[in-house]
Amino acid sequence: METKMSVDAFGIIMATIMVGAAVWVMVNIRRTSGKKKTKDTPQTRRERAVWAWARIVTSTHGAAGLGKMVRVMLEMEVHLPGTPAYTATTTWLVEEEALEYVVTGKEISLKVDPQEPKFIYPSGSWAKDVE
Repeated sequence: METKMSVDAFGIIMATIMVGAAVWVMVNIRRTSGKKKTKDTPQTRRERAVWAWARIVTSTHGAAGLGKMVRVMLEMEVHLPGTPAYTATTTWLVEEEALEYVVTGKEISLKVDPQEPKFIYPSGSWAKDVE
């Protein structure tokens, strides 16, 4: 009789533990799946950008506009520390007097978002990115 009560008590305890574990798992799954991934803003990407350098493969620009800024389309070989070099394209507004910094073959320092390396930012005040 004592053995039967021990077995019954053990069964009840195990069932309670299993139900508790199942409830805990379900609550945690629901909690993590309910979180939406926040969309990165341009400011967030700029803030987490790190220093890198690039060699300009091609550079094409139009005529100077308001504020003597020129729209420049760049194809670059980007060298981000800790990663292999990759080719990327970007468009910047560059001051007319600073066009010499973005000619084909020139090496420039810049900043790159390491989580999304397609986002490349100028490192100087002579240019602004176009997003």
